[in-house]
Amino acid sequence: MSNEDTEQYREFINKLQGDEHRPIALNEIKNLLSFKSSPEVVTTIRDFGISKIVQCLNVADKNDVDLTCEVLKLCFEKFQVGDVIKTYVGHIMYLLRHQKDCVRKLAIDEVYKVVATDPNLLPVQQYIDVYVATAQLVSDTDVGVANKAILITSNLPIDTYPKVLEEMKIALEYNSSSKCNALEVIINISSKSFDLFNLSADLGYIAFMVSELQSKDFLYHLNILELLSRLSVTSYGINYLVKEGALKSIADIVAGFDSNPLAGLLISGYMKFFGCVAHHYPKEIFDKYPVLLEALFSAFDTSDHNVLPVALDTLGFVGTTVEGKLCLVALGSKYTQTIEKLGQIIKNSPTEIKVRALYCFANIISIDKDPSVPKTGPVDHRVTLMTREWFRSLSERPPSMEIVFGLCKNPFPDIKLAAFTFLDALCQHQWGEELVARTAGFIEYLLDRSVDYTKESKEVKYDIIKRLSNSAAFDPNMISRLQTYVEQGPFYSESQLEVAMEDGD
Repeated sequence: MSNEDTEQYREFINKLQGDEHRPIALNEIKNLLSFKSSPEVVTTIRDFGISKIVQCLNVADKNDVDLTCEVLKLCFEKFQVGDVIKTYVGHIMYLLRHQKDCVRKLAIDEVYKVVATDPNLLPVQQYIDVYVATAQLVSDTDVGVANKAILITSNLPIDTYPKVLEEMKIALEYNSSSKCNALEVIINISSKSFDLFNLSADLGYIAFMVSELQSKDFLYHLNILELLSRLSVTSYGINYLVKEGALKSIADIVAGFDSNPLAGLLISGYMKFFGCVAHHYPKEIFDKYPVLLEALFSAFDTSDHNVLPVALDTLGFVGTTVEGKLCLVALGSKYTQTIEKLGQIIKNSPTEIKVRALYCFANIISIDKDPSVPKTGPVDHRVTLMTREWFRSLSERPPSMEIVFGLCKNPFPDIKLAAFTFLDALCQHQWGEELVARTAGFIEYLLDRSVDYTKESKEVKYDIIKRLSNSAAFDPNMISRLQTYVEQGPFYSESQLEVAMEDGD
């Protein structure tokens, strides 16, 4: 800044100590810095420091405090990322522990900038106190500050975590909201590596979480279950839960639902947990914890529209993989009866349930969502036979593919999209392609671009036609039409052709 501007800045800074002149001086600093470039402003700020501005945070007038935060934020924005903390680490520590929410938010935003840009920007040994002070804010009373602290603390350099994990003990002494925040951080850290998981387990955090499933606070209970499900998808996490008897404890809770007054509130959360674990380890769960399957299948007999959607999502998630499909079919009549019920749900339920059921059935039929299945080559013949039989059970009269055709023509966009997703799963099998070819008017309907579709439906329909364009189920003339559709893309319209012809003329 010019000498004149610098002198003005000095004058404004000196006025901050008097109550009478403070608001005016803060506004004058704000106006002076707002329209100056960062390099010239940073030099002046460094020369005069920010101590006198920070002191303005300790006044009783809330308006003065808010204005001071605005001025400090403006000052900080002029620095390169990380330089504020490097230059004023003492002040940042003070701001992180300040009693006023807006001040803590100001400070934590600076830490967030660093972590979002490069978690290694600040050497851990030199700035560990900043990281620890930030970690302590996961139990902050201000939700915005707490959420940002969770985000920061979950993405720090690895060598900060032994100290940070120790700090989480303090948050576990507060209310359920604080405990949930701390446990979320613990799970986020534990999921990064086997060593960090072991550190969390050694500190007693995982055992503490399992014990908290006895809580009568059902929202807190469900949060704990959600966090455990995220941990259980790691090999070391599920091994711990099995070895320490935690998974059996969870199964026992489900088994006791008949006498649990909270069962109706908790069953959805337990199904989600079961679905998450069984998706990755279906054989182990099916063999050792049949009570979880019983809870899932019994949900298909309920009229509770809060539980049924979760059951549909869970069954679809478990049946997404080939291993999941094989484990399900090995259950015999219990599973086939559930598939028949799924067909009835698709035909006779309200829109929301019908849509969830279609996506569930699509996952069970699909093979593309399993990363273990090769993208080219023959499909496992067992899967071919299973999925074809499951699809046939959808409807005897009218035939199942006519039911799908009717759903694809449904005027409601959400049903149409779900139906196309289901059809795409069917067309991942040769028998599905052949059924489309044999269903009168179906392929012509798919090729008709004049029918109104949403963007999402057009994209799914395009994927279906792309599959069919390489199918042996159609004659050469139809294959040519399908390939032309693919070449034109999902959003081609006749109006584009007309414009192109006019341009040519």
